[in-house]
Amino acid sequence: SGFIDEDGLDKFFRDLLETMTKEEVTDQMAKDMQECFMSTYDDAGDGRIAITELANILPTDENFILLFRRKEKLESSVDLMELWRKYDTDRSGYIGKGELKDFISDLLAKKGSSNIPDQKLQDYCNGLITIFDKNKDGRLGLKEMARLLDLKEEDNFLTQFQINAKNMSYKDKLAHFNKVFEYYDKGKSDAIEGDELVAFVKDLMEPDMDDITEKAVDLYKKGILSTCDKNGDGKIQRDELRVVLGLYTDVEL
Repeated sequence: SGFIDEDGLDKFFRDLLETMTKEEVTDQMAKDMQECFMSTYDDAGDGRIAITELANILPTDENFILLFRRKEKLESSVDLMELWRKYDTDRSGYIGKGELKDFISDLLAKKGSSNIPDQKLQDYCNGLITIFDKNKDGRLGLKEMARLLDLKEEDNFLTQFQINAKNMSYKDKLAHFNKVFEYYDKGKSDAIEGDELVAFVKDLMEPDMDDITEKAVDLYKKGILSTCDKNGDGKIQRDELRVVLGLYTDVEL
């Protein structure tokens, strides 16, 4: 949702204090810090912390993720899947703490910070896990990583197409269909393939699933290919995408 609500605030401030001091963190210490921050920085006055408000409390070095989100915002799910494939090195379908540390290290290097002590990287990693690990399993799933990188559900191009198509004539749907195909065909190969196809499937699943895993996406992708990939090349051509989206027609696009 882009916010840490009341239920998560106590744990957030406790974990933050533990990264800042070697003293034992008490309930009162966490409460005092929370009240101090909320009275000063909760501009909306809604008792929640927006991700952007975190920039006011996190140490400067930890603001790198906020800086990344502002300056290098992902444009699509295709970008997300390319990044995901790079850092999910064990192909577990999750970004574990070690992989997240590599991600953080690379981002800091891009910012000009190198030779960051391992313990500091671990602290940053723990902080991000605290904020974005919604199901508290100690790792980031696909949807949690999307939240970290500020790729919101309303940015889902496919969902927007499906919403807009409800009020379109059939002819307009077919015309708008080309925009969908071109959006996912980033490589201009006249086919949706590789990470493009994974991103398309992820966007297709997103409105109906609270937690999307890479394994679930792969299974769904196999189902689509087995049904719609007429020539068996593991890609989705324009006419095959029409079948996926239920646009059965003999009209040429």
